[in-house]
Amino acid sequence: MERRLDSTSRTAQLAYSSIEDGAISVFDGEGSLRAIIGQQPDGTTGVNVTNGPPPPQPAAPTLAQSIGGITVGWDGRFLDGSITPLDWARLEIHTAEVAFTPDASTLRATIESPQGGTFTVLAETPQYVCLVARNTSGTASPPSPMAGPLGRMPVVAEAVLDGIVGELALADAAVSRAKIAVGAVDADRLAIGTGNLLPDGGFEGAYSEKLIADSSDWQLTGPGNNSARCLTAIVSADLPTTRGQQLAVLPASPGDRFFLAMDYQTSADWSGVAARLSLRWCDTSGATLGVDAVERTAAAGTAWTRMSGQAQAPANTVRAEVWTEAVQASEGSVSFDNGEVRTVVTAGMVLAGSIGTTELAADSITGEKVVAQSITGREVKFRTLTGDHMDVNSVRVALLTAGVITADMIKADALNGKTVTGIKVIGAEINGATLRTADSGSRVEITSVPASDTTPASGRVQLPSGSAAEVEPAAVYSVYDAGSNRSTLRLQSAVLRAPGATDGAMKAMASEPTWPSSAITMWSEPDTSYLELVATKAIIEAGSVAIGDTVRSHLVLEGNDIKAENLSGAAPVYIGGMLAVDSDGWVSRYNEVWREPTIGSGWVQYGGTWDRVAYKVFPDKTVGLRGVLKRISKDAVGSSEIVVVLPPAARPKVSYTQQFQILVSSGAAAFLNLNPTTGVVSLTNVTAAAVTALTTGTAHVNLSSIRYPLD
Repeated sequence: MERRLDSTSRTAQLAYSSIEDGAISVFDGEGSLRAIIGQQPDGTTGVNVTNGPPPPQPAAPTLAQSIGGITVGWDGRFLDGSITPLDWARLEIHTAEVAFTPDASTLRATIESPQGGTFTVLAETPQYVCLVARNTSGTASPPSPMAGPLGRMPVVAEAVLDGIVGELALADAAVSRAKIAVGAVDADRLAIGTGNLLPDGGFEGAYSEKLIADSSDWQLTGPGNNSARCLTAIVSADLPTTRGQQLAVLPASPGDRFFLAMDYQTSADWSGVAARLSLRWCDTSGATLGVDAVERTAAAGTAWTRMSGQAQAPANTVRAEVWTEAVQASEGSVSFDNGEVRTVVTAGMVLAGSIGTTELAADSITGEKVVAQSITGREVKFRTLTGDHMDVNSVRVALLTAGVITADMIKADALNGKTVTGIKVIGAEINGATLRTADSGSRVEITSVPASDTTPASGRVQLPSGSAAEVEPAAVYSVYDAGSNRSTLRLQSAVLRAPGATDGAMKAMASEPTWPSSAITMWSEPDTSYLELVATKAIIEAGSVAIGDTVRSHLVLEGNDIKAENLSGAAPVYIGGMLAVDSDGWVSRYNEVWREPTIGSGWVQYGGTWDRVAYKVFPDKTVGLRGVLKRISKDAVGSSEIVVVLPPAARPKVSYTQQFQILVSSGAAAFLNLNPTTGVVSLTNVTAAAVTALTTGTAHVNLSSIRYPLD
């Protein structure tokens, strides 16, 4: 019996057992069901794993264009480096046209091998893609990082997209000159394999939404330029300011070249200088080494326009920050779309002789595309440049080496004393002559005007416009008056006569000047210099502008008036940076508006439609109060009870207490004392009737009669 008992205790409990019409449940240490072995609830028999832990988060998918859709790949890896769990079942591929959360509606296919694989998803439009792993229990992993959007390959004979044909797919020397169409490879297409470096150049995805999540100036609006969305700067400011939004941070090394491009448009009410896409070069400490930008002057209502250019990283660069900016704007909006930042090929990356004449279309290289002095005699074959290849005056003295033109190269009588073009005269003196850039039309004339009975001699530069209405051209001249020992410089506009019109018919041009000229005269006397401005209306520009630009903020002197204007029309005139005179003639202090003081305990604004209590500092150095206060406290009126407290800017500069009489809502009288040191306005000399009214919790006082000087 002992031997049989020992044998039984050492034998597996199920060694000679069977499961009859049932199942064995497997539980973990916490009592959770993990598997069912045997007969299942649906009548089948087997091993069913339940409640397994979620699989690890898959790595981001790889995407490639294909005909009719996109090819999605997974390399079998997980983000945290985990190995494939033993209960792994499959990988799900989810896609949609916009950023999404995966569910049953976005499932497109599965990959059944834990080693990874690829699958082509048919799609007509660009797709976002993410992956979800599942275990045998059906539990899903966290979604992988989202990739995309990416669209299908265009099916056109002449288009081969970046990356479709890689180096491994091409035999040595498979691409020859004969297989490249003339003009197919231009400067913009010589990019170094990285493609567009902006994470979301079209501003369509979740990246851009996160980018501007905390910005009050930048929004994602629509439509964009042939897209659903674009990035927009919304501007509303008293003074022009520049608003920028960082788009990305890129690694960069000294000498790296980048191609920049962006579409932009402005609203009809836009008031700003320019739209800008820039690269800020930074060193290892984060300090800015410099900025290269593509910038275009932007007028109001500009339709979608493309701007582009190139930039090169300076010495000590380790990274480049990509910024888009609304430059010096005060009103309206500017939108950006289809941004590009690409690396570009430098000269050292193009092999000698790899681009021949057969690869260049006729006239594809013009003078504007050749850097100055980049073509030397070594690049030009002997006698390949003839007279037919040169424009008139295209060869200048500065381009000719000393001694290259000898006497035997000049035909007899080639220089006949009539016209000499494109030469430099050194050490010569020209007397009694007029120098001019043309015989007629708009031109420049330099001449010397001899003295007459009424006019002293002068040296003069005249600028004839070529107009038939011109009586006297615009001129700059200097006159010396021996009697007063004064030399005067004068800048004068043209004197014009203008044709008139009656009933739409043009009349003969007036014989006398009808348009007055304007002039600036400058001279000096001992200890004093003068500038005299003569004009019907004078405009003084307050900010620098390029010639031809719209005049922005400026002063206007007309008659006895001084006015200020900006792009919106009339603007206030500021004196000493503080006193303002608006277009209606009202005087105020800059930035001084009605402000609410601190209200004492037991008192509140009366509310409703009644004026709120506030104070204001006026240009005549007085302070005024306004509005109605209500006493809600039912306590007895205390000695020197605080009603309001005024800030230092509204307190008198004298040391005397200010006192004001007021009426309580019952008609009873009271006084208010203003302490100039603390700004406390408190009750005093309150009549018995006023005390009774103020303890009801509903009485009110009106402070609109209070006004006092600051000094």
